Amino acid sequence: MTFSKQMLEIAHLPSRIVKSVKINYLYRLYLKKRIRYIEVYRERMNKQIKLGPTESRWRPKTSRWKRIGHLQFQFLVQQRLKPEHSLLDIGCGTLRGGIHFIKYLNPGNYTGIDISPEAIKIAQQLIIKEDLGDRKPRLLITADSQFKEFSGETFDFLFAYSVFCHLPPEEIEEIFQNIGKIMGSESTFFFTFKPAKKFKMDKGKGIKFNFRYPLSYFEELAMKYGFNIRLLEPPSAYNYPEKKRVAKITKNNQITDPNSRGNDIPAPKLHSEREQK
Repeated sequence: MTFSKQMLEIAHLPSRIVKSVKINYLYRLYLKKRIRYIEVYRERMNKQIKLGPTESRWRPKTSRWKRIGHLQFQFLVQQRLKPEHSLLDIGCGTLRGGIHFIKYLNPGNYTGIDISPEAIKIAQQLIIKEDLGDRKPRLLITADSQFKEFSGETFDFLFAYSVFCHLPPEEIEEIFQNIGKIMGSESTFFFTFKPAKKFKMDKGKGIKFNFRYPLSYFEELAMKYGFNIRLLEPPSAYNYPEKKRVAKITKNNQITDPNSRGNDIPAPKLHSEREQK
């Protein structure tokens, strides 16, 4: 049976069942290397956001949403983000941090991207509700991490909060491979991750949506793609929840060829469920 026919059969199931069945089906396709992981995670995010108030991390104005957003804003301001700077918010979601950045930055200086159409939809509604249209924020749905929509453009600050915690190695490497194209010589990229002595993902059977990495893996990627990397220590990094750490990436301006891939890095292996038994 073809992929399109299978999707057609799934579509006839009750909507609540459809979402879970579709996510599991897409994950199986990913393990067979027929689709990208990002397609699976997009479907999962859309499902979570549609759950409404039960998923407070996504819903504007809930206490958790406000707390995390304010933390993001405090952090970048402490890292010398100024109103005149441009910011790319990678995985902007429903604007937990974005709402603060839009109000703070000069008009047109905030850009948020996310793989979830549902997240961007809520973010756009929030912009209207807060009457922030005159701040001219850009909110874009992205299909990958190649940043082709920003050809010829660079950002002063780039920020990925709680993105790498949910991405497998191949998706993270694609970001490192391409993000230099939208960074200038003075640009800074901050990202959070959940640390571990070695690569880890969700335990047990089922879909893997949470990943932990050793700092050494990011150090190897930084070396491979021409970046400097530094792990920030509290209080400069603040005490992020869920034991997240913050790393800072800058361009290594001694690297003359930003597209040089260097030596291959043995990425952590993502096993299928059958292999893990």
